[in-house]
Amino acid sequence: MPSPMMSATMQAAALSTASNFCAQFIEAYQEQRAFSLDLIQMFRFVAMTFMSAPPNYMWQQYLERTFPAYPPPSQAAEIQQRDVELKAMEEASHASTGEAPVAPPAAAQPAFSLRNTLTKWFIDCITMGAIMNTIAFLVLMGIMKGQPTSQIWSNIQTETIPIIVAGYKIWPIASIISFSFIPVNRRIVFLSFVGLIWGIYMSLVAARV
Repeated sequence: MPSPMMSATMQAAALSTASNFCAQFIEAYQEQRAFSLDLIQMFRFVAMTFMSAPPNYMWQQYLERTFPAYPPPSQAAEIQQRDVELKAMEEASHASTGEAPVAPPAAAQPAFSLRNTLTKWFIDCITMGAIMNTIAFLVLMGIMKGQPTSQIWSNIQTETIPIIVAGYKIWPIASIISFSFIPVNRRIVFLSFVGLIWGIYMSLVAARV
């Protein structure tokens, strides 16, 4: 059975393939020419996904560990230890009196943290995540095209801000809609659809840099 990271990478690669195919078709339509699939361009885009998806998966895991959506209650270990000691004392007391022990109340479930969720959203969609992914995309695409360092640096200077601004128009809104209105069992489908649209845009960027 493939690992979760491998499954996520394969899903991302499949979406990248579909996105690049759609982007090439749109590009041919805009230029009013016959559609011809550029396999080299598609290979570059899918290869870039294979290289970037695992680090992104680990980045998401890091964010969840650092800002868990359901953080454990404060002093959980201390409370658990006191419960164990109290239970032992109660059992000893009931054993001496012959009374049946009373079951302790169930442990409180961790509460959803809106603050942590908004922090993850801000770091990933608005600041670090967006910047790192954009620069990594431009660097990897430039390397696969055999561009010199000066050209890659020029791409970073001219394309980073437009890509990030375009991302701001779709991902923060998509995240808010997902968290607020989409049932949890439908969120993967919804976000995958958004990712397909974003992949088309990024394929068009990859073709021009």
